[in-house]
Amino acid sequence: MDGRKWFLLILLTIAVFAGLVGYGDFRKIGTHLAEFPYPFLVAAFALACANFALRFARWAYYLKVLDLHPRASVSVLVFLSGLAMAITPGKAGELYKCYLLRDRAGIPLSASVPVVVMERLTDLVSVVLIAILGLALLPPVVVWVVGGVLILCMLVLIPIVTRLWDDLLSLPVLRRWKDDLETSRDSLRTLVQPNVQFVSIGLGLVAWISEGLALWLIMYGLNSDVGIFEAIPVYAAATLVGAITTLPGGLVGTEGSMVAMLQQSGAAREIASTGALLVRLATLWFAVIVGLAALLWLNRVGGAVAGSALAVEPEGPDDQLPTRS
Repeated sequence: MDGRKWFLLILLTIAVFAGLVGYGDFRKIGTHLAEFPYPFLVAAFALACANFALRFARWAYYLKVLDLHPRASVSVLVFLSGLAMAITPGKAGELYKCYLLRDRAGIPLSASVPVVVMERLTDLVSVVLIAILGLALLPPVVVWVVGGVLILCMLVLIPIVTRLWDDLLSLPVLRRWKDDLETSRDSLRTLVQPNVQFVSIGLGLVAWISEGLALWLIMYGLNSDVGIFEAIPVYAAATLVGAITTLPGGLVGTEGSMVAMLQQSGAAREIASTGALLVRLATLWFAVIVGLAALLWLNRVGGAVAGSALAVEPEGPDDQLPTRS
């Protein structure tokens, strides 16, 4: 992102945090933060790390299924760099990982884009499945959102598993990239196989439950009565609402819906606001910091990596794929 977008993001972040503090009462939130048992926050950071590790395992599994073999160090740094893209609208910036793989491991964009697409789809499915566990706790509008996302995921998969994709490729606007899009289609069809999805959705479920547990630990540390089987679906549903808004990092939508649902689950206003502040620090902003650090490190050692990790020569047409975000 350019300087202007960073500035707007910082302003939006400050506005969200100020809104949470104002809603929950500045003095009460300050007291809760001062008295919070910070080993619980450390545990929340550890659970966020577990989320990263499980999602990396899915990333590595997808690459293996497609017979793509970047060096382990490159694969780890590229994946972690993608965490910084959580602050792009709808996480669309994670497609940047495909350019990093192309530049650092010589993997064509047409081969790696399906991996990122399926990451996002399986994340959506996993979060929706977790949110469904707490449907009785969710406001009607969130239930409708959950149902809508499930339908959307099904609609996205229809062109992949049917002949509709072939018909789309015959359109003049797409004919220029037909070969690359056919490669991507074949990769997507491989990744949507039931045995592959069983593993990837399983990893996604455990990954996002880990961050839901982080919310429960924080609420427990705040002496809230919100139970584990309430906190996990609330976290998933709030994450989903934030994703639907397409704002960077799900800001506003995630925090607002999380506070509302925590209050509905019995948490006092100031407890719900403090919990939302801390869990977003332990998940979203910690992820962004880790991602930026990985990206800086990858750029720092980029020359050595590129020289030693090339396995496939990039194809010319790949550079023209209409996927840059």
